[in-house]
Amino acid sequence: MSSYAEYAAIHRFIDAFFCGERYSARFGESFQLAIKEAFVNAVRHGNRELEDLSVGLSLSSSSGSLFARVTDCGNGFDPDAIPDPRLHQNLCGRGLFIIRSIAEIIGLERTAGSFTIRLRSTPF
Repeated sequence: MSSYAEYAAIHRFIDAFFCGERYSARFGESFQLAIKEAFVNAVRHGNRELEDLSVGLSLSSSSGSLFARVTDCGNGFDPDAIPDPRLHQNLCGRGLFIIRSIAEIIGLERTAGSFTIRLRSTPF
């Protein structure tokens, strides 16, 4: 399922993961924001708000880094083609700007019927 209301379950999943990894609350709040923005973008832009399409999330940690994958059913995007939202005339790109301020985009994967953005962040 793909609706904004589904984020509550994702939030609980991330909280449980962070608790198990013993990440700081400050890092958890910051990373939650990045994932929320990626999720909202996946629902809005990737799945075009069609609730019968899904958004997937996976988290893993390794070598002092946290990795996240957010997958939707869209065709994807080129993050370098998104206008700078800091410029007054640009109303889009704010979610991507927030994501980039918190995590590093380490990969974009297009497959038949899906698009995945892969993120990495260093817990503090």
